[in-house]
Amino acid sequence: MARHRLFLPDADPEPGTHLTIAGQEAHHAARVKRMAPGDALELLNGRGLRALGTIQGFDREPGQGRGAKPEWVLRVLVTSAEREAPLQPRLRVLAGVPKGPHLEEMIDQLSQVGAAAWSPLVTTRTVVSPRSGKMLKAERIASESAKQCGRAWTMEIGEPVPLDDALADGRQGARPATRVIVADASGGVYEPDGSPDLTLLIGPEGGFAEGELEAARRADAAVCRFGVHVMRVETAAVVAAGIILDAERRRPRP
Repeated sequence: MARHRLFLPDADPEPGTHLTIAGQEAHHAARVKRMAPGDALELLNGRGLRALGTIQGFDREPGQGRGAKPEWVLRVLVTSAEREAPLQPRLRVLAGVPKGPHLEEMIDQLSQVGAAAWSPLVTTRTVVSPRSGKMLKAERIASESAKQCGRAWTMEIGEPVPLDDALADGRQGARPATRVIVADASGGVYEPDGSPDLTLLIGPEGGFAEGELEAARRADAAVCRFGVHVMRVETAAVVAAGIILDAERRRPRP
């Protein structure tokens, strides 16, 4: 049975540290998971920490404000801690923003697949421009997903990137260089090449304009297809990311 995980973005404890944890994480452990002293926990901070701890006990403290209910407080002893390097290769996904709740689904699933980062891609056919509230919610979803799937590093959520800027990152002579992959049905099968840094471009509803695909090929981007049918943006992003990461990790190393 998997250990219960706590996501503590401000923590970076060493073995032997005693932590006092309040708020939602403590309430969830006490009331939802019904955990008890002696139970083991896994602790993540989203910045490479993976630690193990043992519950020492629970307390109830007065809530803040008039009429507030008492809050649960969890006491944990950290028994081991290690810092993991980010997974390789690093895959950044730049994708058109899907409508409604589909963005949240895409962020959650990209995180589970192992993408390192996501940013909105701005193209001539871009329809949805996410506001600050939607971007903040994407960050929260990425944190929740990291806790659920056990990632040591939370998937980064970045600012919108124009297509021209994304293609410039992959041009020969760029420093630092990244391999740019454009998902489009007109391309060939994806071939891994061992690049440590990859950027996947997923177009908006309606796909890339023909001129944009021509610009991508001039910029030495790899135009690749990742399925036999037309996919929604959120589906295409997750499928393509999974295929790329699996192919790269299966590639024999010298």
